[in-house]
Amino acid sequence: MIETNFLKLIDTLPNYISKILSPEYKIEGPALYFHQMALAYQATDFLSERHIEYVYATLVAWGMHRMGPTGAKMPNFEVFQKSILDQKATLIELQGKRIEEINADEIDSVIEKLCEICSSIAGSKSQSHLVSGSKTLAHILPNLVCPMDRQYTYRFFETKSKDTEIDIFKYVMCSMWKFYQNPIHVKSIKPLLGQTFNENFPKIFDNLIIEYIKENSPKKEEIID
Repeated sequence: MIETNFLKLIDTLPNYISKILSPEYKIEGPALYFHQMALAYQATDFLSERHIEYVYATLVAWGMHRMGPTGAKMPNFEVFQKSILDQKATLIELQGKRIEEINADEIDSVIEKLCEICSSIAGSKSQSHLVSGSKTLAHILPNLVCPMDRQYTYRFFETKSKDTEIDIFKYVMCSMWKFYQNPIHVKSIKPLLGQTFNENFPKIFDNLIIEYIKENSPKKEEIID
C-alpha cells in the first residue's frame, strides 16, 4: 500500500472539507435513515436486538445484499446477530474509545482487537469480511472504526492483490489514527461533527477519502463485496 493519496489529501485538506460541507453533499432515503437509527440505538441501547437490527438494515441499504441469484449476499439475521454478540465483551471494552484520543502505547492493541472482531462478523456470505465487518463496526463503534469498501478505500490506499484484508484493515486504521494525531486536523474537522453523515471523526475520514477519489481517480464500477 502507498501513502501518495494520503499525503496529497493532507496537503489539500481544506478543499475536501469544503466538498463534504457543500449543499450538494446530500444523502437521503433508506441509506441515511437506517444509518442514523443504528447510531441512535448505539448511543442509547448498545448491542440490543433493535440496535443490531438497524445495523443489519443499514448494510442492506448500503448495498451489502442484492435480491436474486447473483450479487452480494448477507446471512440470515440470527447468524449476523450471533457473530456480533460472540464478541460482546470486547465490544463493550472498546465502546468508549475514540480514534482521536487513543495514545501511541495503546493503538496497536486496539487495532489487533478490532481485527479479530472484524474478521469474525458474519456480515457477508462471501469469504471477504473487511467491507461488511468495517461497515458493521462503524455502527457499533462509530467513534473508533470507519467504513471501508473497494470502490473508495481500496483505491485510495492503492491496495495490491498480495495485501490481505487484515493488512488493509490495519493500514487504514493506522492511517486514520495518524491523521487525527495532528491537532490541526482535529481542529479543522471538529466544526463538521454532528452533521448528517458527518456524525463522528471516522465517518468524516471516510467521506474525505470518497471525495478525494471522486475528484482524482477515474470512475470505476463499484464492487460491494
